[in-house]
Amino acid sequence: MTNLSSAPKVWAHRGARSAAPENTMAAARAALEQGAFGWELDVHVTLDGVVIVTHDHGLRRVTDIALRPDMPVRASHVVDRLTLAQIRELDAGSWFARRDPFGTVASGEVGPERLASYAGEKIPTLAEALDWTSESGLAVNVEIKDMLGGDDDGLVREVVGLIRASGIARRVLVSSFRQNSLELFRKLCPEVPVGLLLDEKAMAASTQDIVARLQGLGAVALHPSIKGLFPGRIAAFREAGFEVNVYTVNREEDMLRLAREGATGIITDFPARALAALEAFKQEEK
Repeated sequence: MTNLSSAPKVWAHRGARSAAPENTMAAARAALEQGAFGWELDVHVTLDGVVIVTHDHGLRRVTDIALRPDMPVRASHVVDRLTLAQIRELDAGSWFARRDPFGTVASGEVGPERLASYAGEKIPTLAEALDWTSESGLAVNVEIKDMLGGDDDGLVREVVGLIRASGIARRVLVSSFRQNSLELFRKLCPEVPVGLLLDEKAMAASTQDIVARLQGLGAVALHPSIKGLFPGRIAAFREAGFEVNVYTVNREEDMLRLAREGATGIITDFPARALAALEAFKQEEK
């Protein structure tokens, strides 16, 4: 009989982004409501050096910047060419109702009243996100993005300062696809654990080579794409001493398979769905 604690932890991907606009405080609140263990968020730094929570380098997908004549030209619709004050003027919530990215509006899972509350949602700063996390009791996975030629080291240094100031370092996990950023973070902030993100292409490397990268980095976890994670591989990483938090896992059959294979965490857009699937896993393990 497997101890119930062996079930993977559920991380809400960019917050519960199937239920609310991604990487907003609304998505964070939805993650809490759905019972997630923690939420994953992404960070970039603005022109004036403020770390904000958003996935893309560009802002057109998740804000109304393309509709705003008061904003700079299209080439400047990226995080590090705009100040925090400019970015705060943008609506980062109304697009969710219009695009319905996961079909949850059409299905009625997200109702009109909740949708209306998303209009005018702002992109949060990392400081605000960490303050909320402190009060919520959730864990948080801060993914440091690639600044695409911008000041990657500056972003890392700012993230270190904000995590330390938050007082919740013990509930923070930092991840990145960019190994240089994780190396600098580990040097500056060794008390906070890190996880190495690997996409499907990077997962084509041998298990031995990936373990060597994790060991050299001093990482506690591997965050692999589910697309590059063939059956049986999780066990090898776990036996090597690493946690395995898999992204982005939205199908119930995948959630169950990963639980059976010993995944430490499931990063999902559907936290409530994952928890229901994992409850079934717990029952079968009794």
